[in-house]
Amino acid sequence: MQNGEVKDSSAAKKKYIYEIHFLRAFACLAVVGVHVSATNYGMNEEKWTWFTYFLNQYGRFGTPIFAVISGFLLFHQVKRRGFRLRDFLKSRLSKIVGPLLIWSIAYRYLLYYYDYQALGDYQLEAAKILMGESFYHLYFMVIVIQFYFVFPFLQKVFRTQTMMLAFTFVSLVISYNLYGFHPDVQGAAGEFLAGKSFMPIWLFYFAFGGFLAYFWDEIVSFATKRPWKMLALAIAVSAGAVVEYQVKGYVSNRRLSNLANIPLLSIAVIGMYPVLAKWGILRKPLTLIGQYSMGIYLIHPMILYLFARHLPQGSWNMKYVPLMFIAVISIAVIFIRILQLLPFSQFVIPVPKPLQQTYPKKLII
Repeated sequence: MQNGEVKDSSAAKKKYIYEIHFLRAFACLAVVGVHVSATNYGMNEEKWTWFTYFLNQYGRFGTPIFAVISGFLLFHQVKRRGFRLRDFLKSRLSKIVGPLLIWSIAYRYLLYYYDYQALGDYQLEAAKILMGESFYHLYFMVIVIQFYFVFPFLQKVFRTQTMMLAFTFVSLVISYNLYGFHPDVQGAAGEFLAGKSFMPIWLFYFAFGGFLAYFWDEIVSFATKRPWKMLALAIAVSAGAVVEYQVKGYVSNRRLSNLANIPLLSIAVIGMYPVLAKWGILRKPLTLIGQYSMGIYLIHPMILYLFARHLPQGSWNMKYVPLMFIAVISIAVIFIRILQLLPFSQFVIPVPKPLQQTYPKKLII
């Protein structure tokens, strides 16, 4: 019996990495889409086109899905290997806290060099780093770090499927009730509690990641046997998102509808993997983007920032947006590959180690 459990666990490990890299790639491409379109908008006298507006609004699915993946990886590791606080702290310091500090300094220097933004005193700069305000995308890393503070306590309680169901439901209630949260608190504390980097607003997405981890075999078995239905589900969620921003106008990644959209879309993307993975022209680049997703997330705003200051104005035409998108991804991947040749690169941009068997020889649907 024990041998059978080990065999099943090993198979689950091999299987989950394929789908999670695919989901990571989807989230990464969505986030890059938001920032490419927003940069194009800023360079065109703040004028949207139908395509850049779609890219910007649809891409708002990306950051919550990254939160789902973060929750999944943490709870899945506990489920498989247990939890050791020392190893957890060491891993998180090197993979998140260190890169946040390094890239916060890099982006602050970038702003200082190009925009002549004066550096504040040490306390002010430290506050910017802690709030994720050194550049517009770093707030998400602060959200993840906040979750790390409570995760050692959560993993002690929520270690069964029943308890994970309870945690997911409670988190849904918390995130729902914090929608539009504006506490009657003044100063920096009030700004933090009402801001986008306040983790409890995002708690449901981390919890849903834990739900995926504890019900992974059941979810993958259900979804991957119905790839075309999952594609239809993804299209339905996407169409609903388009209708929402067309009716309501500009929406953020913290919109209330994402509490339903993100779980449905995540499962749909996972279920579509077996079909899309048959196409090597899609499978290989998506796997690479998924593997490099954190590095792409960290570096792509800097690439866009430099593009905005050095490319001619004619480059920001809507017809060049797909080319700009591909260029940003490609440059980020090349940068990460070069960086990997240097010692201690993992402390700058953590990259998961490649698997011995990158792709399965045969996919069973």
